[in-house]
Amino acid sequence: MTDIYFVKSDIHFTKTEKKLIEYIIASPQEFIRMSIGDIARRIGTSEPTVSRFARHCGYNDFKELKGTVLRHLSEENPPAGKLISTLGNESASTPDGFLRRQQHCIEKTLEFLDVESLHKAADALLEAENIYIYAKGASVSMAELLRFRLNRFGRRVTLLPAGSSELFEYMNFFTDKDLVVLFGFQKTPKEAAVLLDYQKRTGYQCIFFTSRLYHSLEQESVIPLFVFRGEPSEYHSMAAPAALLDALVVMLGAKLGETSSEQLDCLYQLKEHYKTEIPR
Repeated sequence: MTDIYFVKSDIHFTKTEKKLIEYIIASPQEFIRMSIGDIARRIGTSEPTVSRFARHCGYNDFKELKGTVLRHLSEENPPAGKLISTLGNESASTPDGFLRRQQHCIEKTLEFLDVESLHKAADALLEAENIYIYAKGASVSMAELLRFRLNRFGRRVTLLPAGSSELFEYMNFFTDKDLVVLFGFQKTPKEAAVLLDYQKRTGYQCIFFTSRLYHSLEQESVIPLFVFRGEPSEYHSMAAPAALLDALVVMLGAKLGETSSEQLDCLYQLKEHYKTEIPR
């Protein structure tokens, strides 16, 4: 049975467990939306049986199994397929429909918002001596936006290289007084995984923007911020991540109080002084 992507253990499964396996393979999109009670009712079994099945597959619990299925769906559908899937959806294939879909993504992000984690993230941005931001692909747009926002508050920000061993040139100077902000969403880039691993040794704090509810972040100094970008098979916009990012920045501004206004006023005065040389 180990040729099935979500089965880690090579053991004998019961007849009911084989029905569960068949259902996940046939209807993965439905499966990831279901609670343990939903799947038990669909198969005609009990919740403890579903829970034992997850452990038999090699997971700690049902949520961890769902996380593996979710990641698999995200990885197997390439960008072109996601765009085609979105265009084939009547409710999202028009400009107004797509914008309403993004409104839904923001509402879903709000539904799962952990305000305590958002406060911790703002405090980490406030207290860090140096802030390093890692992102790759389309997420680089979010890294640039965050860098722009934080610079206006006088934070010391460095964008880390997206790939290659050049990343180690920066990591070599990380201290426990620094902060690393990661953008991972559905799939954690291998470089981000290295940064998370190195965090265990060095002790710097991490803020992790992610679309995975079921991943495991064991370090207490990793602050996960969940953002919903749509179903795994859909075209993914940056509307919801940008909204969450700006919510974090606004919270940081509130914590800075008058200091934030002073920084922005200094910026305004600087622009005014040189407006004839560099028009705004």
